[in-house]
Amino acid sequence: MIWIIESKSKLSRVFAADLKRLRANEAVAAHAARSVLNSTIAEMQTPLAPPLAPGEPVLVLAHSGYAFDDRHNEDRPWVGGRWLDEFVQDVTAKFTPAGISGRTLWFLVCHTGHDVTTLGTLLAAAGVNDVTIYMPTDFMYISKNGIPHVLKSEADLESVNKDVAKWDGDYMSISGSQPTGGYWAGCTVRNQVVTALGARTVEQAVREQFDPDEDEA
Repeated sequence: MIWIIESKSKLSRVFAADLKRLRANEAVAAHAARSVLNSTIAEMQTPLAPPLAPGEPVLVLAHSGYAFDDRHNEDRPWVGGRWLDEFVQDVTAKFTPAGISGRTLWFLVCHTGHDVTTLGTLLAAAGVNDVTIYMPTDFMYISKNGIPHVLKSEADLESVNKDVAKWDGDYMSISGSQPTGGYWAGCTVRNQVVTALGARTVEQAVREQFDPDEDEA
């Protein structure tokens, strides 16, 4: 399933286009067939019904980044408008620790892959086990073929979105686009031990999930 987190109850134009493109990608169409849109904390913490099917992967489509966390007086990562510790509360309320364990979590977000092991550690502390997590480390967009890519850019989010829209998500035309799997990060959580995955392992996994024919690799 794909869990979409927005600030409003209506799907934004950008995320609507992302969802449409993912569903057009035969490699992941089945995983994006079921979508849940949440725009409030209460919705994010409402248990998923019906629960996830055995082995069903979870895609998370949300805004994310880094901002100053005055609780700790430093910049910290956030996903869906929530600091990571808060977000883990949302995840475990939505899916339960047992319900999310044993799965692969694909985060279609921006930048926060630099803290993928932080997320893994928080999930482990919440009782989640046997999960693999993948997250981009810079801007992320979904190409017109439904393949997520990292876009290396010094521009702001608005400028990046305009560039992606200008070229209608054409991977070959968007400056700074990285091959499928490039500049992602990943980790595993096994028996409370969080292990960072190597770049080649992550790249291969992302390609196998979203671009098995290596059309944009």
